[in-house]
Amino acid sequence: MSGQRIVVIGAGIAGLVAARRLSRAGHSVRVLEAGDVPGGRVGDRQVRGIRFNAGARLLYDFSRPFNSLLDELGLTAALIPVRHLSAACVGTDGRWTVELMPGVKSLFTPGLSLMERLRFLSFARKQRAARSHTDPDDAASALAEDDITLADYISRELGPRVLERMIEPVFRGTRSWNAEDVSAAFFASVTPHLIGRDTVHVLAGGMGKLPAALASGLTVDCATRVVGVETPATGPCRIHAEHDGKPIQHEADLVVCATEGSRAARLFPQLREEDRGFLSSVRYNALGIVHYQLGRQVAPAMKFFTRDASGPLATWQQVPGNDATGQAPQLYAQLSPEAVREALRRDMTDSLDLFVRPQVLTLYPTLERDCVDMHNQWIAHKLPVFYPGYARAVARFRDRQSEVRRRVYFCGDYLAQSLVTGAAASGERAAADIARHWA
Repeated sequence: MSGQRIVVIGAGIAGLVAARRLSRAGHSVRVLEAGDVPGGRVGDRQVRGIRFNAGARLLYDFSRPFNSLLDELGLTAALIPVRHLSAACVGTDGRWTVELMPGVKSLFTPGLSLMERLRFLSFARKQRAARSHTDPDDAASALAEDDITLADYISRELGPRVLERMIEPVFRGTRSWNAEDVSAAFFASVTPHLIGRDTVHVLAGGMGKLPAALASGLTVDCATRVVGVETPATGPCRIHAEHDGKPIQHEADLVVCATEGSRAARLFPQLREEDRGFLSSVRYNALGIVHYQLGRQVAPAMKFFTRDASGPLATWQQVPGNDATGQAPQLYAQLSPEAVREALRRDMTDSLDLFVRPQVLTLYPTLERDCVDMHNQWIAHKLPVFYPGYARAVARFRDRQSEVRRRVYFCGDYLAQSLVTGAAASGERAAADIARHWA
């Protein structure tokens, strides 16, 4: 393959994977990243000693390509297993344990009818069989479930109490998704590969080790915000950017756009209308979290809340301090989807503590005495929302991108699956398209 000059816009996981593959194939690759460090929504942040994640907190082990990538990066040994992950679920009629990994224990969730428990067994068998034709890195591998909402799908397949007491608290608590707003394609493509597993992983040293390893050996210009890209019929693409407030320009034969999908279209005024239409349809949810640093040790705890019992919180977590790592004890208070919308409506995304403090005080009455510091974390674009019909649109867009040679390629979790593994898979796909088209 003849070497091309390639600029990758965005140093999230998708962009870094694409850049790594393209660089190893002999291309001259430069990555432009608006943030101060590579990683996007995967990484570690620290404000006045308060540590938190940029977005993703866990890694699933069901993706063989991603596991191979971790081996390649030398990160497999850094995986720390977290087994039997569960949370206390708080409802208006009591508390129970909700399993984050579906399994036998899920059958014993209080409040389910006998019929729902029997349907659960039948559903588990069907999900196991679905492993052969679904890909956990690709929501478009479950297109048969793309036209129905997750709420309707779970109610139909398992029953309304399963939705209320198991599925909804987990999706609201881990993804800030309401089940009536998302397609069942995400659930139907991932769940077959979760059944029978009891382990997720974190990275020793923090999630930032993943983007750091991917960026090693690459030319990554951070604090460089791309403002527009010209793609003339002849001659190089011209990438207009700003660094430290000063305009700069790069030229490239090809461009890989690995920004968030909802921001991609505005960078390319010469996009074809069908592509612009798709990118304009990409949606993200927002997420708000308040992190409290404490001056005393706490016991580990994690709680989800049903919609009726949530108030402003969907997730509550107590994180013990760790002397070995220097981690101070912290409280994690994640806003519910409804509170997120209210914060946006009232333009209070920088003062989330005002929303959650009354409920936090009921969960941790000595907050005023024990709190050393506090940080409001607002993630304006947390996860791409796979709403009904979206996975079909993704498949059509990807087919167009793979079909013919072009100057601009797109990748990101919004084109695969709203997981770290999905972002990596999308980066691999874009690099493979370029390899095929420009051989």
